[in-house]
Amino acid sequence: MNTRIIAFIIISLCLLSVAVGIVNTATIKSEKTELNESSKSGNIQNIFSSGNKIALISLQGVISSESSGDIFGDMNSAESIRKALVRAIDDNSVKGVLIKVNSPGGTVGMSQEIYSTILRLRKEKPVVVSMSDLAASGGYYISAAADRIYAEPGSLVGSIGVIMNTINAQNLLNNKLGIQSNVIKSGKFKDLGSPYRPMTSDERELLQNLINNTYNQFLNAITDGRINRKDNYKIKKTALTVETLKKYADGRVFTGQIAQKLGFIDNVGGIYEAQKAVQEMAKSKFKLSSSDIPVVNYNKPSGLGELVFGVSESIMPKKDVMMINSIPFSAKYPHQPLFVWE
Repeated sequence: MNTRIIAFIIISLCLLSVAVGIVNTATIKSEKTELNESSKSGNIQNIFSSGNKIALISLQGVISSESSGDIFGDMNSAESIRKALVRAIDDNSVKGVLIKVNSPGGTVGMSQEIYSTILRLRKEKPVVVSMSDLAASGGYYISAAADRIYAEPGSLVGSIGVIMNTINAQNLLNNKLGIQSNVIKSGKFKDLGSPYRPMTSDERELLQNLINNTYNQFLNAITDGRINRKDNYKIKKTALTVETLKKYADGRVFTGQIAQKLGFIDNVGGIYEAQKAVQEMAKSKFKLSSSDIPVVNYNKPSGLGELVFGVSESIMPKKDVMMINSIPFSAKYPHQPLFVWE
């Protein structure tokens, strides 16, 4: 694709983005009417739904604070999800939140930030997670903050643990390429994890202690989110014990069916079952008499905006959603503990 074509596409998308604002503003009133009529069917609607609603927030791919760099941004990115969760806390029309998770995990800090935001949200409104293909490591970490977790029987769940990847390229650099590294440092740990030399026993011990501390934070988060949770919702809740958590929190993954038997999720089911659960929980908490509460896409554009966003996704190059079968995510963060399954 040559430069002129790319420039033309970018300009066209910019013009369309302006049109999105104009058209969406002009059509909000008609969309509200249509949504009120169609909500009775139980279908997921768009964000312009009037009155009470359930916010559907989708997390797709690795959990990281990095932006995708796309023109419209990545609506499924961790930062977008965090912002959507914050909006849902303050949006009085949102009576419950349904989070669709399809993630192998990611960075520790961003996983913890989303987790704490969900806990804040849970104090105000019911939160249900629906796991898709994969909810591992950081993907499970953030899910543990929800009131209820649903997963398909064959969903991959778990991988509770922390990983750090370091590389020793000394032999390649010295013997093959003839490259020598000269490091001047203020302390013996300043070049911790250096790829230019083998790791010392003191460095390995320090890093292992760091991993162990982060791992305990993971266990504490699951304990607070799932084992110690207390609510009066009538939706089935599967108990997870401390003994089971410690026994199986060794990095292994489960199918959704096994995860439910062990207590790592609450119910086996898909997005439909999770949607019905959060609707019932919302009606119970807020004492709503309506027969149904519409579910709206909360972190994606709608109307013409959805069309433009879809076009931009199809045109612009995308990174591998799971970053699996390519470069391991941990290789991108060689000196950082990660909640990720590879």
